Amino acid sequence: MTWLFVGLGALMVVGIALVAVGSAVGRLSGTLRPAVLEVDDAADWIAERLPEEAAGQLSLDDVVSVVGWYLEVFDEAGLTTEHGQELGDAAHEPATGSGGASNQATASLDAVLEHVVARATQRDEPLDAASVAMVTELMGAYLAEIGAFGVQVEQIGRPEGNPDRG
Repeated sequence: MTWLFVGLGALMVVGIALVAVGSAVGRLSGTLRPAVLEVDDAADWIAERLPEEAAGQLSLDDVVSVVGWYLEVFDEAGLTTEHGQELGDAAHEPATGSGGASNQATASLDAVLEHVVARATQRDEPLDAASVAMVTELMGAYLAEIGAFGVQVEQIGRPEGNPDRG
């Protein structure tokens, strides 16, 4: 008789655990995972992929500087958040102003390149503009790889082949 109660209790515990885990997974599956950028990891990733000519002209510290300049443009455009302030969906919700138009911040990749090359050439010992442009290109690829860049919000959930339906 005791074994029956122990077995029934174990089944109830396992059932409750499965329901709790299943509901948590279901709730979290629809949220965006925040993209976390570690500057050192980004610089290492970029340095490993730099072409030989650019790698010979830039040190790892130069790559870290270029990554910092790249992020300055995003900060000025209002695309960065302080650690722990906005995570997941909260960092991606578009703000709406008068008339319902989206006030979501954007940054032009051309403006990023211009800013980074300008900062690199204004140093006491200017960096090679072509090498800096290559680092900027690889930084964009790195951001796409970690999930910071991706499909536009308006395109998510649209049926393929019919861009007018949402």
